[in-house]
Amino acid sequence: MFYFALEAYAPTASFRLPETHTFQQTLPLPPVTALVGLAGAAMGLTFEQAMGLREDGLLCGIWGRHGGEASDLWKFQKIKSGEVISAVLTREILYDLELHIVYAHQDKEKVESLRKAFLCPVYALSAGTSDDLIKLRRVGDVRETGAEPCRHYECTVLPGDHSRNFESSIKLENLPLGKPVRAPRVFLLPVSFTFNGEERRVKSRAHFTFIDTPVTLNEPVPAIASEGKVFPLL
Repeated sequence: MFYFALEAYAPTASFRLPETHTFQQTLPLPPVTALVGLAGAAMGLTFEQAMGLREDGLLCGIWGRHGGEASDLWKFQKIKSGEVISAVLTREILYDLELHIVYAHQDKEKVESLRKAFLCPVYALSAGTSDDLIKLRRVGDVRETGAEPCRHYECTVLPGDHSRNFESSIKLENLPLGKPVRAPRVFLLPVSFTFNGEERRVKSRAHFTFIDTPVTLNEPVPAIASEGKVFPLL
């Protein structure tokens, strides 16, 4: 398997939970569809074409942390009884977001092609909404590796529901003052879609476990280790 790593930063980010409306809660890290969409934006693909990368065997992994969370009010227009009216929604945002992302594939040429796209992206790269631009700090070299079972994780996303498959590994003396401590959170998220022109509908969903503070899994999960960080493959 071949892969490369990205280091990125976003002053603000928001990864809306699907099907939320007037209160738009954010996921703590980008889901797999956002990671695939990011690759598609770099290559100049539509979202439908980007999801084809996933079907073609593209794997990804994420490690990230942020400086805090806030809520923002957004004014928008909607149609009610045939009339256009103004309304307000609340959107959660993350700020000072640091991301490390890996993209992996069995085909070295496809990995090299994607890496070149990130060196000169076709479209602007964003962290959720078009207002939340991402700055690429570094694009790593293509390397060859194999996924190895790992038990120790933090600041990442695991495939599947691991709500009963972990023990906390928090060391309180290492936690900054005021840092919130959250248990792993499990979300059921879209992983594939059917497309009809501009319309898309969810075809299938899967569980993902978002890890914040350090945990030790009872049953290991395959991952790539790179530059001192561990990336479960999604």
